[in-house]
Amino acid sequence: MSTDILNFDNGLEVDATVDQLAEKYDEETIRNFFMKAENTNFLVPHRDAVNVIPLFNSGDGLKLIPAFSSYAAFEKSPLPKDKVSIMHLDKIKDIVKNSGGAIGGIIINPHGKSLVFRHKDADVQKPNPNSEVKLMKPAFVPEEITTALREYFSSIEKVYSAYVLWAQKGGELAPHLFLVVDFDGAKEEFFPKVAEAIKPVLKSGGSIEMAKADFKLLKTAEKLVKPLYKKP
Repeated sequence: MSTDILNFDNGLEVDATVDQLAEKYDEETIRNFFMKAENTNFLVPHRDAVNVIPLFNSGDGLKLIPAFSSYAAFEKSPLPKDKVSIMHLDKIKDIVKNSGGAIGGIIINPHGKSLVFRHKDADVQKPNPNSEVKLMKPAFVPEEITTALREYFSSIEKVYSAYVLWAQKGGELAPHLFLVVDFDGAKEEFFPKVAEAIKPVLKSGGSIEMAKADFKLLKTAEKLVKPLYKKP
């Protein structure tokens, strides 16, 4: 293994970005991170051929290329260390594109504090990628938001369960928080009250999309995450 690989560090502050987002969810922070990543090299493990890469399974059916921001981050991975290359993000995106939709994107530092980069190349075979929404298990949700939501839902009789996911459209650069709630009543009346309840802890730049659970959405949420709130 070359000295260049052993000393590799692309300068992306992945851990600091994840910590910052955990403290204050800010879509602008995510957007800025991925804009920097667009012009950056990563360490990518591979098999005999450079473009034959062991994929990371996100747990929700999404297969991702593992890419590491430094050799220190790569050392945390159980993946074999004997075959790894320095690869520009454009090259990784080409592999995603040429997979014909089999690969859904890239996960940066999958065995540490990680971020998922799911771009439109993952949707090349879909008729309308900008309308395709992918639901994912979030890497983090600010604790002050979950606490406020639990307290509010526990005070409402006809709320049965609630889940916080990440949602991302095919044309979006980064995911956003997505709240799924199983309740009785009109969403037009319910969700403005939820927004008001979390307004004090939803800091500037933060946002959260909300949806009333139907059967399919509820089953999807149950597969991805544990409930944020469940009626006793």
